[in-house]
Amino acid sequence: MSSRTEKRRSLTVILIVVAAFSLFLFKLFNVQILSAGEDKNTPMATVTVEVNPIRGEILDRNGYPLVTNKQANKIIFTYSSFPTDYGERNRIIHELITIFKANKAVWKDELPIEVKNGELVFTKDMENSVSYLKSEAFLDLNYYATVQNCFDALVEKYELEEYELTAARDIASVYYSLVKDGFNTGRNYIFASEVSNELASAIMEKSYLFPGVELQIDSARDYPDGTLAPHILGIVGPISEEEYEEGKDKGYSLNDYTGQSGIEALYESQLKGIKGEKIITIDSSGAKTEKYTKEPVQGNTVVLTIDRNIQKAVQDALAKKIKEVQSTITDYQLSGAAIVMDVRDNSCLAIASYPNYNNATYVKDYAKLVADPAKPLWNRALDSTFTPGSTIKPAVAMAGLEEGVINKDTEVYCEGIYDYYEDYQPGCTGKHGYLDVRWALCHSCNIYFYETARLLGIEKLNRYFTMFGFGEPTGIELYESEGTVDTPELRTSIGELWTPGLTIQAGIGHGNNMFTPIQLCSYVSTIANKGVRYKAHVVKSVMNSDLSKTVSETQKQVLSKANFKADNWKQVYEGMFLVATESYLDFTKVPVKVGVKTGTTTVEKVINGKTVELNNGFIIGFAPYDNPEIAVAIAVESAGMSAYLGPILSEIFQYYFTAKDTSEASQTENTLLE
Repeated sequence: MSSRTEKRRSLTVILIVVAAFSLFLFKLFNVQILSAGEDKNTPMATVTVEVNPIRGEILDRNGYPLVTNKQANKIIFTYSSFPTDYGERNRIIHELITIFKANKAVWKDELPIEVKNGELVFTKDMENSVSYLKSEAFLDLNYYATVQNCFDALVEKYELEEYELTAARDIASVYYSLVKDGFNTGRNYIFASEVSNELASAIMEKSYLFPGVELQIDSARDYPDGTLAPHILGIVGPISEEEYEEGKDKGYSLNDYTGQSGIEALYESQLKGIKGEKIITIDSSGAKTEKYTKEPVQGNTVVLTIDRNIQKAVQDALAKKIKEVQSTITDYQLSGAAIVMDVRDNSCLAIASYPNYNNATYVKDYAKLVADPAKPLWNRALDSTFTPGSTIKPAVAMAGLEEGVINKDTEVYCEGIYDYYEDYQPGCTGKHGYLDVRWALCHSCNIYFYETARLLGIEKLNRYFTMFGFGEPTGIELYESEGTVDTPELRTSIGELWTPGLTIQAGIGHGNNMFTPIQLCSYVSTIANKGVRYKAHVVKSVMNSDLSKTVSETQKQVLSKANFKADNWKQVYEGMFLVATESYLDFTKVPVKVGVKTGTTTVEKVINGKTVELNNGFIIGFAPYDNPEIAVAIAVESAGMSAYLGPILSEIFQYYFTAKDTSEASQTENTLLE
C-alpha cells in the first residue's frame, strides 16, 4: 500500500471524526441554547381521561332539595401503579388501616369474619358473603369449611403470617373487596369513600409511602334530611358487574355509581348526566396541565309530587302513635304505612313507611338495617299487602246500591249473628238492631254487609272491587305489589272450593282479598272523585340542572271511570261522614268536615314459638267532605284496634288544613316548579 493511499485514508478518518464531532456540537448547542425553552415543555406523557358529571338533584314539589351533592374525597388504589408484591401491598394496606383507625374513620370492609374476644366468628346475617368467600371464585373451599379454615386460607394466600390476628383480618378484608370488585387494569379500587379533608391531606402528605394510592375528588349524594322519604328516594351505589355489562355501551365504566333503588334507580338515565373528557399532560419537569376537550353535563333535576313538610308531618304522626302503642308491647314489633294523595290527580303528597331509616347513614348502617327483624328497608306503603277488613264496606255499599239489591231505605236487622245459613253463622261486633246503609257504614255492621254480599254474589262484587282499583296497579312509577282479589278461580288454583261463606266474608274485606296501602289510598281517592280513578304518581316533572327548561312533565291520567248514580254516592258519603262524627273517633280539631272508614282484621303470628292472633288496623279518609282535596290511607300491623289510627288521621288532616297554610312561604325559585 502506497504512502499516498495511507494519508488519504487517515485524512478520511479524521474528516469523519471531525464531522461527527461537529454534528454532536451542533446538536448540543441546539438543545442547550436554541431550544432550551422548548425542551422544558416537551411532553413526557399525555393521557385522555373521563370526567364524571355531577348527578342531578331531586326536589320536592315546591323546589326544596331532598337529594343534592357534596364534595367527596375518595382514597383509591390505581391498578397500574399498585405494587404486585404481597409484602409491599400488605405494608401499604396495613399502614393505611392504622391511620384510618387512629382517625376513627372507616374503610371498605365487607369481610364476613369478625374477631370477638380473641376468637374468629362469621358475621351474623352475612350468609351470602360467607358463601362467596368459600366459593371457587375466591378461596375454593368446601361449603362446610369453618371460619378458621377460611382465615387460614386467607393468611396463606395473601402472605399475612407476620401480622397478628386483628391486623391480618383487617388486611384480608381489603383483599376480599379487591377481588369481589374486580380490581384490574380497567377498574381502580375505592378503598374508602367520603374521607375527611384532614385525613385525605394526612395521607397525601405521605404519598411517597403509598405507591398506587391516590386521592380522587368526586361528588357524593347529600341529604338535607336523610329521614325524609328514604324508601321513595332510594340510594346510589357502585355499579355491579351485571349493570356494567348492560350499560357499558351507554358510557358506564366499572368505577361508576348508579341508582340502586327508588327514584335514584327509576330515573337513572335522567339523573346520571353526561361524562366529559380532559387531556392531562405531564412535561419533563413533572408539571401537570389539564385541558377539557368535552365539558361534563350535570344530570337533570327530578321534581317529585311529594311535599317535604307534609311528608314530615305524616312520618311524625305515624311514628308517634306506633311508638306509643309499642310502649305497651314487648313481644313483637309494630310497623305501618301512610299515604296522602291529591285527589285531583292522584299525585302523592306523602308516602311514609315505618320503621324508617336515614339515607345519609345508609351505607354505615346497612348491616344493622338488613339484620333488623323489623325490616326497616321494606317499603310497606307500596309492597305490603293486607286483608283490608271493613275499609272495603263503602265499595260493597256502592255495589249493592248500583245493582239494586239494596237502596237508601233498605234496613237489615242485626242481632249479632248472621243466621241465613244453617251451617255457617258468622257474627258481628255488636247488636245494632235495624240499620240502613248509612248507619251500617257508621257502625260497621257485618250483618248488613254479609247480606249485601250474598245478594250480589261474588262475580258482581268483584267487578266493583276492580272498578275501585283493587287487585290493579295504581300506576305509580315505583315498584308496587298488585294485590289480590279473592275469586273462585284463585281458590281452585290452590286446591280449595268456593263456598257461600267466602262470598259473604269478601263483603266485609276478609278472605284472600289482599291490597296495598297505596291501593287503599287510590280507592278512597276514587270515592272522593265519585268514581273517577286517576293514575297515581310521585314524579311531577323532569327539568334541566338549572331549572330553566322542562324536559318532561307528568300529565293527569284517568285509569277508569264509573258512572254511578248521584244519590248512591250521597248514601256512601253520608255513611263515611257519620263514621267521623258519630263513632268513637274524634275529628273535632280538624277545621273541615271529613269522610272516614275504619277496618280491623285478625292475623296469626308465631311469637316465642306460639301461634297467636293479632289485629291489623286500617283507616281511610278524604277531606273536605263537600269538596275533596286529599285522600289518606293508613295501615298499622298488629296495632290492636283501628281506633288507634284515628289520632294519626286527625293529625294529618289538621296539619294539611291548618299548619300547612301557615308554613313558610315558597322561595322565589320555587315558582319555576309550579
